[in-house]
Amino acid sequence: MSAAMIKDSEALLDKDGVAVRTALESDGALLWEIARDAKGIDLNSPYAYMMMCQNFCDTSAVVEVYGQPAGFVTAYRLPKRPQVLFVWQIAVLPEFRGLGIGQRLLDGLVTLPGCATVRTMETTVTPSNGASEALFRGFAKTQGACLDIREGFASTDFPDDAPGDAERLFVIHPLHPID
Repeated sequence: MSAAMIKDSEALLDKDGVAVRTALESDGALLWEIARDAKGIDLNSPYAYMMMCQNFCDTSAVVEVYGQPAGFVTAYRLPKRPQVLFVWQIAVLPEFRGLGIGQRLLDGLVTLPGCATVRTMETTVTPSNGASEALFRGFAKTQGACLDIREGFASTDFPDDAPGDAERLFVIHPLHPID
């Protein structure tokens, strides 16, 4: 089934064609390709994605639609606060956007065994990224959790030769234990 056919299907989220799985150590190149093709997100080096998969595969996930990779989320538990999961990056390929795939990805992420004791999710979002803000607001709502928005990084925190936009810290809590 082609991505165009999938996008035309209103029943996509009611079918078993969407699967969220734990990232594999060997998924680094795949994640880099998805990030490259997703556009609109910071593309890191292939090495960064390989290291994320090697070191944080238990807390990262890939979403597939009818066996075709459609997106990913990379995340890790904070060393000093292991009950907190920090979402580093989430990407959905353009042909799968608008179908709730990002929401399914986050919902699936917190059910992974590596996230079993996670009670809080944190991520940073630029004020101009309405899609990510809507995604994380929706996730908090479906989890029955609070969303606190705090100051993250100021644009002045970034180096002069590599400027960046301000980032707000989204804190979603409490995430409920998985029974």
